[in-house]
Amino acid sequence: MYEFKKCSTKGCDSIAITTLGHCAKHIGAELLKIPELFETLKRSSTIKNMNFSGLRFEGLDLSEKQFFGCNFSHATIKNSVFSGSLFRMSFFDFIEADSSDFSGIDAQFCSFAGSRFLNISFENSELVHNNFNGIQATSCTFNNSSLYNSRFILAQFNDTDFIDCDLKKAYFINTVENNVSWKFSNTQEAYREMEGLEP
Repeated sequence: MYEFKKCSTKGCDSIAITTLGHCAKHIGAELLKIPELFETLKRSSTIKNMNFSGLRFEGLDLSEKQFFGCNFSHATIKNSVFSGSLFRMSFFDFIEADSSDFSGIDAQFCSFAGSRFLNISFENSELVHNNFNGIQATSCTFNNSSLYNSRFILAQFNDTDFIDCDLKKAYFINTVENNVSWKFSNTQEAYREMEGLEP
C-alpha cells in the first residue's frame, strides 16, 4: 500500500504525492517534477504503492501496465489510455474521467466510488469485487465485461450500455437510469433491491 506520508506544507494533513513531498494542492515548486514522474510511469511496466491523488492525467498512454496498491483519488483523467492494464487494491474514488479508454482492464478489489465518468469505455473488462457506489456514468460502455460481485449502489447511468455483461452477484440498488441497455446480460442474477440479499 502507498506510503501515508503527509504533505510538507505546514498545517496540511493531506497525503503527499509519491516522490514530490507535497499534496496536489500544495505542489508549488515541485510542479516541474510532474512531467518527470509521468515519464517514469510510462517507462515502468509495474507500478506499486504510489500516490497520485489530485493529479491531472491528460493525453497519457498507460496501457498494459500493472498497478498494485496505488491511489488516484480525486485525480482528473482526460484523453488517456489505460487499456489492457491490471489493477489490484487501487483507489479511484471521486475522480473526474473524460474521454478515456479503460477497455480490457483487469480490476479487482478497487474503489471507483463517487466518481464521474463521461465517454469512458470499460468494454471487455474483468471488473470483479469492485466498488462503483455513487458513480455518475454518462455515455459510457461496460459491454462484454464481468461485473461479478461489484457494487453500483446509488449510481446514476445516462446513455450507458451493459450489453452482454456477466452481472452475477452485482449490486444495482437504488440506481437512477436513463437510456440504459442491459441486452443479453444476466440481469436476473444481479441484486436490484435490498430484499432477498444474501446475509
